[in-house]
Amino acid sequence: MWNTILKVINRTTEAVSALLLTLMVVLIFMQIVSRGLFGTSYSWTEEIARFSMIWITFLGASIAFQYAAHIGIDYFVKKLPAVPEKIVNVIGALISGFFFVILAVKGFELMQGAGVQGSPALRLPMSYVYLIIPVSAVLMILNLIDVTVKRMTSKINHEEIQG
Repeated sequence: MWNTILKVINRTTEAVSALLLTLMVVLIFMQIVSRGLFGTSYSWTEEIARFSMIWITFLGASIAFQYAAHIGIDYFVKKLPAVPEKIVNVIGALISGFFFVILAVKGFELMQGAGVQGSPALRLPMSYVYLIIPVSAVLMILNLIDVTVKRMTSKINHEEIQG
C-alpha cells in the first residue's frame, strides 16, 4: 500500500513538473516571438515562467530521491562492512530528515508571511509561489523514508532503488 501511494504521489509530481516545464517553454517562446515580431513583450509571461522554474526545481529535488540522483560522496561508506554502512546511511537520512522538517516549518512560515504580498505583474499572492517549499519538503521526507527503508531492509544498490 505504501509503495502504491508513494508511486502515485511521485508520478503526479513528475506530471506536474512536466506540465510546468511545457508551460515555461511555451511562455518563453511566446515572449521571444512577441519581442521579435511586434517589438513588445508581456511582463506576465516572464513572471509565470520564473515561478514555474521555482516549482520545477523544488519538485525535481523531491523526485530525485527515488532515482538516487542527488549528488553524494559514498566512496568511503561503500568500503565499510554492511552493518556500519547501514548505520552511516541511517545517520545521513536522519540529518537530511531533520533539515527537511526545518525546511517544511520555515517554508510554511514564509508562505504565511507572504500571503498579503502580490507578485509584480499578475498580483498573485506570493504565498502561492512559496507554497512549494513546505510541499516539496514533505515530498522529500516521504521519499527519503522510502529509500532509506529499502536500503536498510535489503541488500540493494542505487539502481535497484529506482524500480
